[in-house]
Amino acid sequence: MSKMDTFTALDDYEEIKDYLDLDALNNIDESKLPVFKPDFSTSIIVDNIPAVGAEKVPKLLSVLLKVYAVNNKVTESDIYMPFNEDTKTTYGFAFIKFSTAEEAAQAVKLTQGFAIDKKHIFKVSLYSDLDNYSKISEEYVEPNPPAYNFRPDPTSWLTDKQCRDQFVTRYGHETEIYWANHTGEDPNLVYGGEREKQGGKVWCESYVSWSPQGAYLATFHAPGIKLWGGNDFASLGKYMHPKVEELSFSPCEKYLITYRYTFHAELNPLEAIIVWDVRRNTKIRTFDLKNPLDVKFQVQATVIPPLEQGSNKKPVERVIRGRVRSYEHTHEGGMFTIEESNTVHERVPADKVTPLQEPNRLKWSPDGQYVARLGSDIISVYTLPTMQLLDQKSIAAKEVLEFVWSPKSNMISYWSPAVGNHPALISIIRLPGREDVSSRKLFDVTDGRMVWQNDGDYLCVHMTKNQGKKKSYVLMFFRLKDQKDEKKDVPVEQLELNEPILNVTWEPSGDRIAIMHGEARSPSISFYTMGKVTPAAGEGKVAVSAAAAAKNELTLLFTKTGIQCSEVIWSPAGSVVALAYFAPDCCIFDLHDVESNTVLASQIRHDRCSRMYWDPSGRFLATCTITDLRNATARANFEDGFNVYTFQGKLLNRVKKEKLYQFAWRPRPKDLLSPEERRAVVKNLRKFEKMFEKEDRARKQELNQEVAAARHKQAEEFLTWLNSSRAASAALKPRRVEMRNGYDSDDDRNYQTEVVTDETVLKTSEQIVH
Repeated sequence: MSKMDTFTALDDYEEIKDYLDLDALNNIDESKLPVFKPDFSTSIIVDNIPAVGAEKVPKLLSVLLKVYAVNNKVTESDIYMPFNEDTKTTYGFAFIKFSTAEEAAQAVKLTQGFAIDKKHIFKVSLYSDLDNYSKISEEYVEPNPPAYNFRPDPTSWLTDKQCRDQFVTRYGHETEIYWANHTGEDPNLVYGGEREKQGGKVWCESYVSWSPQGAYLATFHAPGIKLWGGNDFASLGKYMHPKVEELSFSPCEKYLITYRYTFHAELNPLEAIIVWDVRRNTKIRTFDLKNPLDVKFQVQATVIPPLEQGSNKKPVERVIRGRVRSYEHTHEGGMFTIEESNTVHERVPADKVTPLQEPNRLKWSPDGQYVARLGSDIISVYTLPTMQLLDQKSIAAKEVLEFVWSPKSNMISYWSPAVGNHPALISIIRLPGREDVSSRKLFDVTDGRMVWQNDGDYLCVHMTKNQGKKKSYVLMFFRLKDQKDEKKDVPVEQLELNEPILNVTWEPSGDRIAIMHGEARSPSISFYTMGKVTPAAGEGKVAVSAAAAAKNELTLLFTKTGIQCSEVIWSPAGSVVALAYFAPDCCIFDLHDVESNTVLASQIRHDRCSRMYWDPSGRFLATCTITDLRNATARANFEDGFNVYTFQGKLLNRVKKEKLYQFAWRPRPKDLLSPEERRAVVKNLRKFEKMFEKEDRARKQELNQEVAAARHKQAEEFLTWLNSSRAASAALKPRRVEMRNGYDSDDDRNYQTEVVTDETVLKTSEQIVH
């Protein structure tokens, strides 16, 4: 075909012939022309965008540029939207060109499913995929179903006849899972990575983590995360995320978030945070890291306010809270400009600035249906499994510093500190409707901290109140449990103390709360209840008046003073609390029954102990000597290991493990008993106690028999050896006597016995008798 025929054969030849200089084609040397390669790998197709008229095309272009030019060099000339001359609107799709094929592929991943509004959700594909679509046959062929892969039951451990709990230890180069025995016998090894050792592999390279309901064990490796489960802890999936540092399961265990906080030049920064589908082992969405010191984020800084000209006063440092306005790198180092209300502080050194917000921590809702992320003046809530923004917009929360999900229902509480003349705000909103459940505006308060009760019945917010030179400490209690009508506000109670609040902890699934206040060296611990209490008489009982007991209000039960305590740790079963004091060289703790205000065990000491963990049932308490795995210079100590106690303080086990890096009880899922079944268990508790005591006695008797049999066997072995040794010695006696020139060392006549008596006066006393 001639060069002329090549163009005349085109379908649109008549339209373009006036623009062609066909005579010039005869002077071109085709051998010198580059080979034409139809490569469209740098282009993508964005479908399901709004079809707009010519007057709205510029606005739509600006929207697409905002979406695609964030991390790529995309200009307006790189976007082409075909125009329909018949309808005078665009066709509803666009072609976008990128610099490289990698940028195009990443744009497909990041914007797939992006929604401008409810009707227009992006469907993005590579331009090169068109060839694949054209090869699809129009005749339907039923696909072959994938082979069924047996998945081990991850909950089989819950059927243990002895109702034991499991725990994992990470020490030295070992990772081992054990059964915890309640009869005093040593823990039984369940699995220690024997299968991986035989294959020359490492079961775990770093830390481990249980899923919230105990179905999976996650191990950390340089390439990513690996999940294990079932009776033999078989591999259940790999989640490739190089240099991963942290993970977070959804409460329903369907999803997983992995984090990489450290920057690595060779790794994709857009995949610092990855959301996974656990069962499908697929990425749902990725996020990059936000710098908490970026512009508009809230920080705490130490500044020196400028003095008036001619003033002889010494400059005084002041701690402020404000927003980052700008940052510049100078020869003196990094310098921030921080805006505090209407005051601007310039040239604040970087080492004097501390972030106050956590924009890189995604928090799960209690049912795993949503995950939320903190931003500047916003809370972004994403819906699972699509990971699309809820209602296509974030929650506006002016000056928000922190937010916390309710542990029970899909409600978010957030704290916004006071700025200028605007008061501080505590707000609770319900999702997905974004209804305002409760909100309180507070003046003259700072340092708000929110603590939910684990059933979501109560919310405690403790703050510092400043009125001139007077300072007090306020706790607000939101009674969501007592909100009978959702249209009415939540009942709120307030408590004001004159001492600093060091810590606040709720009783699991209960109405009581422990407040640690005063000086850190010797704090006071006050126990309050939010519910009704029964007046009790007698030694050790909580003394509450009949009038106070009849009311459903915040009531002081008792206060413990004059004790050393750095942490209050409730038993998961409630009522019992461990009051622990962690010194540099040991841990000393008491076990206290809050119900009856009695001490179950006092001054229990564990040298070098640095962590304390209750088992999920509240029956056992483990104290551990934990060494930082990242500390390469850490030395082993002969006291390294863990102790296991009953909730009454009785020592069950003392296990030595050199360089114990981690100890973690295996979580249990919530029981499925109805309130009626729970009451039946409590009513017949004595019957169950007798049954379990009988089983315990039988087990102890069995253990005693095993010990007695082992000792009897050991004695028999010793006597057998002794008799054989004596026989051998007797057989060699003639030879031995001959070698000693007739001397027999076994003959008593060759020895002279002499009895020597030595008396020592130990004590002398004089008594005068009249």
